[in-house]
Amino acid sequence: MPLLICPADEASELVGRLVGQAVSARTDADEFATVRELARLSPDLDYPGGVIGDAYYASEWLDCECHADSPERDAAVALEATLRTSNPLDIDPGLLSAVTATVV
Repeated sequence: MPLLICPADEASELVGRLVGQAVSARTDADEFATVRELARLSPDLDYPGGVIGDAYYASEWLDCECHADSPERDAAVALEATLRTSNPLDIDPGLLSAVTATVV
C-alpha cells in the first residue's frame, strides 16, 4: 500500500474527524472532549494552524465562567459539534474502538 502524504492542515482535519468520531462513540464523553483532546496535541506540534490550532484556541475559553456567553465559547461549541458530526470517516470498527478507548 502506498504511503499517503498529506499537507499539515489536511492531516489535522483527518485527526480531528477521527477524534470527533471516537468521542461521539463514547457515552461518558465530556461536552468538549474533542476540542480538549486536539488541544493537547498543539504544543507538541509547535502550535499548528488548522483544526488542531482552532481547538487549542477554543480550549482556552472552556473553563472560564466569565466567557460562558461569549463568542469564543460559541465558537468552541460549534467546533465541537462540527468535529463530532460532520463527514464521518469510513473507519474499521476495531480501530475506532481502539481510538475511542484512548480518548479522554
